[in-house]
Amino acid sequence: MTFFFMKPILMKPYQKYIIFIGILLVLCPLGLILPHYFKAGDAWGEWSVESVKQQTGHEPVGMKKTAGIFSAPIPDYSLGKENDPLSKRSLNYIISGLIGTGIILIITFGVSKLMPLKKEE
Repeated sequence: MTFFFMKPILMKPYQKYIIFIGILLVLCPLGLILPHYFKAGDAWGEWSVESVKQQTGHEPVGMKKTAGIFSAPIPDYSLGKENDPLSKRSLNYIISGLIGTGIILIITFGVSKLMPLKKEE
């Protein structure tokens, strides 16, 4: 006797990638949630030159030199205010991830359409 959950799930190859990306998008806010609950300050890796200086006592020269080079389209992954509730900021992280993933998929699809197909001989 075989139950439905014992049968292998047959999926198209791209469906596995969509599920994987979906899981990553849902996990995105962990970098925001965990520091909040452990009272650790900023989200992991989201430090400004000023916060690094405050935590370590010095400004990393390379970080200071490159801090103004890039300005993110959605600063701090936030569509709202910095003092919004954690749940809303977490949702903003997921939405920002969806937007970024969508842009990357559109660019990738566009580039793949521009590339010539390799003909088999």
